[in-house]
Amino acid sequence: MELFVISLLILLGVVLLSVEIALIPGVGITGIMGVLSLISAICYAFVCLSTMAGWITTLIVVVLLAILFAWAVYGNSIDKVALRKKINSSVENPEIKGLKVGDKGFAVARLALIGEADFEGKRVEVRSDDGFIDEATPVVVVRIAGGEVIVKITK
Repeated sequence: MELFVISLLILLGVVLLSVEIALIPGVGITGIMGVLSLISAICYAFVCLSTMAGWITTLIVVVLLAILFAWAVYGNSIDKVALRKKINSSVENPEIKGLKVGDKGFAVARLALIGEADFEGKRVEVRSDDGFIDEATPVVVVRIAGGEVIVKITK
């Protein structure tokens, strides 16, 4: 009877952990219950059978967990929930339309690396290439990259 209970607890633990890995990833109640079931099987073997039976049960559980881990890592169970798509699009920034490298303007407020600059009445969020830039300092567009305008102080 004890072997049946231990086998049932181990089977229940492995099934619950498999469900946790394959169907509902994350650390949830299913995974916790699976781990508790395996620990219960080991404790039951130590208490109700013998020390040798407890160590054998521990060895069986460790081997089953290694197999389960290998299945999770090398199998396709993670591929079902993993995000594999690459995003090649970018967001259009309508504020920077018409701006080009070399355009001159001035800092609206102090640019603490990022802030706003005015280019012929058009306010644009910019990034400073020179560090901190004080308010009303003349700036020039150095480059436009990925919807971001980089400016530096005009000499």
